[in-house]
Amino acid sequence: MTTKLTLTLDNETIEAAKKYAKKNKISLSKLVEFYFKSLTSDFVNYNENIPLITKALSGIAGITTIKSDKELLEDALNKRFL
Repeated sequence: MTTKLTLTLDNETIEAAKKYAKKNKISLSKLVEFYFKSLTSDFVNYNENIPLITKALSGIAGITTIKSDKELLEDALNKRFL
């Protein structure tokens, strides 16, 4: 079952997301769905739904941290908006 969701984002973010989605041949809705699943699902379940391009690039930066992805995201959002 799918449900419509309305989001309010700044234009720059929307345009960047549209370009990313088009470049990776994925709908913007599916991109948002993958992101939400990454926040709410176990890593194993999310890993099965990751687009091939993301899997190929995963770990390429070689950055190590002791914080989880959720903690890093929270830190980045707090830094930007608070």
